[in-house]
Amino acid sequence: MKPIKRVAVIHDMCSVGKAAMTNILPVFSIMGIEPCPVPTMILSTHTGGFGKPVMMPLPSFVEDAAEHFSNSQITFDYIFIGYLGNVRVVREVLQFLKHFPKADVLFDPIMGDHGSFYMNFDDSYNQAMWALLPHSTLVTPNYTESCLITGEPCLESSDEKQIGRIAEKLMEKGCRSCVITSVPLPGYPQSIALCQGKDVQILSKSSTGRSYPGTGDLFASVLFGKLMKGDELVNAAEEAHQFVCRCIQSGDQYGYPVKEGVLLEPNLKYLLS
Repeated sequence: MKPIKRVAVIHDMCSVGKAAMTNILPVFSIMGIEPCPVPTMILSTHTGGFGKPVMMPLPSFVEDAAEHFSNSQITFDYIFIGYLGNVRVVREVLQFLKHFPKADVLFDPIMGDHGSFYMNFDDSYNQAMWALLPHSTLVTPNYTESCLITGEPCLESSDEKQIGRIAEKLMEKGCRSCVITSVPLPGYPQSIALCQGKDVQILSKSSTGRSYPGTGDLFASVLFGKLMKGDELVNAAEEAHQFVCRCIQSGDQYGYPVKEGVLLEPNLKYLLS
């Protein structure tokens, strides 16, 4: 038996600014999980506040890395799919998954927020991402992304009825379970919906401070880490939310520049178990 679990992290990596792998790798490490970065793109900074970053796509890296891992008898207990960037990389990830059919797949379909796609995405990318849903043990879209995937209108204020429809449509596309973040319920704009089959549970959450980049990556990594350690979904979601809130509040307390991302490093100790 291996002493620790191993997770392949398929995501982008930025040199400065806490987002993507810069958040995910230390979270997994301190939780006692071995993260193996499989970058989809390298950036000098994240895209929120530092001007236009230097960006280096890594064409064919994901698929070629999978071939090397497989030929070297390297296996993964989990695969964490994050930012992919284009349809070609989506196809590469589908090939990657074929090499590791026993791994649990955790998918964060990063493509939009605040009611619309991010600047470099459109519905063709959205539809390409659907192919990953049936392969995923758990999917973690934010509210905007869940609406884009299902064709539901992205409302300023949602309700449990709409979340139920979204959950049903996600299941029709092959999704087994999902956690929807930033659900804008009346009075609780950061609520979380847990959808397992036809069962939907809402965790009502208020805003806790300033809006930092990278909090979605941080929430997903803590959530996934807790699940890898054996926690139930509800407890994992609560603890992930609490940890992100702690980091946000620390950043606000010390006047940390928003563009840097949340104040992560001093708070990692709270993930030790």
